[in-house]
Amino acid sequence: MEEKNTSIIVNNKDIPTLEQVHSVMAQVTHLEERRAWQQDRMGFISQHLTGMPGGGGTPRGLDEAFARLAEVDDEHADKCKMYVRRLRKAEKILNSIENINMRTFVLMRYVIGASDMDIRKELNMTRRGFERARKCVESAHNMASVKWHDQYIIENSKKFSD
Repeated sequence: MEEKNTSIIVNNKDIPTLEQVHSVMAQVTHLEERRAWQQDRMGFISQHLTGMPGGGGTPRGLDEAFARLAEVDDEHADKCKMYVRRLRKAEKILNSIENINMRTFVLMRYVIGASDMDIRKELNMTRRGFERARKCVESAHNMASVKWHDQYIIENSKKFSD
């Protein structure tokens, strides 16, 4: 049996930018965990150097630990800067979306990575409506050019009375 290629062609140049926010955040979190581990290691080496029973660490080990901690700190600072840049770009893209439902759809789908079912529940969408919105977003040139079609259209010319 032959497998079908289910690749989706995405024209919207803003989608990769939005999707990168989550991955860079994960990298920052991983570096924070490495940093905490290295700091614990520094404490352990310091205990050995202070003459506690069973000690006997060498200055070389301490120098190595300080160097690794400095490397992790530098890498963490660089990733945090990258994260802030990506977050600002994503915020600019999201703020260019006028419709609140579309903004929520894009945020949940491309930044948070929520499941299709969660998005449909949050926005009260049918499967067909969800697919139509996804295709509309992915086929547009960028987020600002996407036209969102709400279920309800209210004309501005009509006056509502209480």
